[in-house]
Amino acid sequence: MEGRSLAMVTGAASGIGRAAAELFARNGYDVAVMDIAEAVQETAAAAEAEGAACHSARGDVAEEKDVASFVHDVADRFGRIDVLVNNAGVVLVKPVEEIGVDEFRRVVNINLGGIFLFCKHVVPVMKGQRAGAIVNMGSVSGHVGQVDHSVYGASKGAVISFTRAIAWELAPHGIRVNSLSPGSVDTPMLRGDIDIESRRTGLPYEEVKKMREAEQAFKRWASPLEIAEAVYFLASEKASFITGADLLVDCGWVAK
Repeated sequence: MEGRSLAMVTGAASGIGRAAAELFARNGYDVAVMDIAEAVQETAAAAEAEGAACHSARGDVAEEKDVASFVHDVADRFGRIDVLVNNAGVVLVKPVEEIGVDEFRRVVNINLGGIFLFCKHVVPVMKGQRAGAIVNMGSVSGHVGQVDHSVYGASKGAVISFTRAIAWELAPHGIRVNSLSPGSVDTPMLRGDIDIESRRTGLPYEEVKKMREAEQAFKRWASPLEIAEAVYFLASEKASFITGADLLVDCGWVAK
């Protein structure tokens, strides 16, 4: 495996994270994957089936000890980290007056704090290489207001702002930093979101799903692979002149 690049992906047990890890493996990268869910082992097996060497671990992106240990082990094993995909995240669907402070902190600590912690610990490795690409997962919710998504949208808006700031901070070291803001993607997280909205409103699940699909210009959800392809582009040399940007992959939602 000597000479292969290494892509690190968080939230890799399912959805966009798993699709991204498999895509990097398919394109000749070794991969390191972390998730709090046990299914991250399935992602590791899928990456290895694509010919990649894979390092996997269960861990919480909001816990610095988990992040530091994972990054240290990966750097020790592979000697480099070329790409960091900060994909792990959670959603909260509630009216603002019903949100508990612990729920608020959980969303912020995972969606923003996890990205901060991984950047904090991966950046020294990338600085030593004088190269690297970081892709942070934003959301269309960081651009538009959504009912009952106040804290989630705020956390994703913060991710976009954080990305812009560290893009300038890390540019002298040859490290590119971008964010990506998907619209609705067919993932377990979105399906759970729809289920919550269905129970809260009393509307049938399929009716809520159709309402959410209608927010996209093509009246459908993206597949995880469609978003993973955009992640891969931002991490690749084809995006060598792109840093500090947020790539909307929202099927025209913000353009409406």
